[in-house]
Amino acid sequence: MKKLIVMLLCAAMLLCLCACGQKPAEQPAAEEAPAAEEVIAAEETAEEVTAAVEETAADAAILGGWTKADVVALTVDQQELLQKATEGLLGAKYIPVAFLGSQLVSGTNYALLCRVAPVTADPVETYAIVKLYQDLSGNVSLLDVTDSGVPTNINELAGGWQQCEAPIVNEELQAIFDKALEGYTGMGFKPVALAATQMVSGTNYCFFCESVPVDGGESGYAFVTVYKDLDGNAQITEVAPFSAE
Repeated sequence: MKKLIVMLLCAAMLLCLCACGQKPAEQPAAEEAPAAEEVIAAEETAEEVTAAVEETAADAAILGGWTKADVVALTVDQQELLQKATEGLLGAKYIPVAFLGSQLVSGTNYALLCRVAPVTADPVETYAIVKLYQDLSGNVSLLDVTDSGVPTNINELAGGWQQCEAPIVNEELQAIFDKALEGYTGMGFKPVALAATQMVSGTNYCFFCESVPVDGGESGYAFVTVYKDLDGNAQITEVAPFSAE
């Protein structure tokens, strides 16, 4: 009986020793889980860093450059910016026509096509590109005025030139312009905004355009007058280059 008890005790001790001996072998498996989690976390961090770098690069490509307006129709906010920037200024009155583009700086620059009417006894109103600056606090100032030297001829009289309520060049206006441009040589034009119209025996349209010489010269701006008669025929009647005076 004693021998049996001794044998059982020995067997129990052997089982304990085996169990203890297996623990070191199982430990690496327990340590592998954190390692896998660290790899996943590292991969996620790398993806976040890559995305941040790409976003920064994209921002850097845009920052400082002018972006053309997708919609040239002026918003109320843009009109208010012009009013704030020019209030208190003597010598001229500024009437907004179209929104041309913006530029991200330490704040934002805005470019507007405007009518500029000098406050004189016999004023000659002209078109100009007016640039505004709005700082990060919302303050607005007049940055630059580039006069085109092109008279607007707007007099608000019956039968006279009238500013357009909507300066957007839609498909119908683009078709009229394209028809008028057929056969015109020496210069290519891309209408940006419709500045004014005049009802006659037919309709006159004044388009503010980007101009590109067909011989590859320097591009610029011009005001192109198109006449459409009552039968739908269209032709260019005048081209007034933006002289940037």
